[in-house]
Amino acid sequence: MVVSKLKYGVFFILTVISALFFSCAKTQAPQNNATVNQANNTPVNFTVFLSAHPSLSSPGGIDSIPNVGIKGIIVCRGVSSTEQFYAYERSCTYDGTTVANAKVYAVSGNFTCKDNVCGSVFTIADGSGGVSHGPATYPLKQYTVAFDGANTLHITN
Repeated sequence: MVVSKLKYGVFFILTVISALFFSCAKTQAPQNNATVNQANNTPVNFTVFLSAHPSLSSPGGIDSIPNVGIKGIIVCRGVSSTEQFYAYERSCTYDGTTVANAKVYAVSGNFTCKDNVCGSVFTIADGSGGVSHGPATYPLKQYTVAFDGANTLHITN
C-alpha cells in the first residue's frame, strides 16, 4: 500500500514538474529582438510619392521600397481607411539578422508577409505586423507613416 502511494506521489510530482517545464515558453520583450534593435538603430527618413507607386493608389495596395532600413520596407495602404498607410521592415524577426537572404515578401491578396527562408507569416493590413505563423515570435518592425492626404508619404522610425 505504501509503495503504491509512493508510485502515485512520484508520478504526480513528475507530471507537475513536466507541465511547468513545458508550459514555460521563452518570451522576450520585442525590444530585445535583434532585427527590431537593428532597425531602431538604422535611420529611416524618406519620402514616397504615390504617383511613383501606383499599387498604393487604392485601398489594400502593397508595394516594397528597396534600399531603405535593413532589407527594404513594405508599405501597405489600409483597407478600411484610404488615409491609413502602414510601413514595415522587410527583415524577418526570426532570421533576418542571421541569414543574408532572409526577407519578407508581401503575399498577394491576403494582406500578409512571408519570410522566404523560415516561412514565418506576418499580418500587415491591421497595422500590427504580428506573427500569424511561426517560427518567428516577434512582430515586424513598424515605421511611422505620415500621409499628406494627396500624393506624399513620409516614413520615419
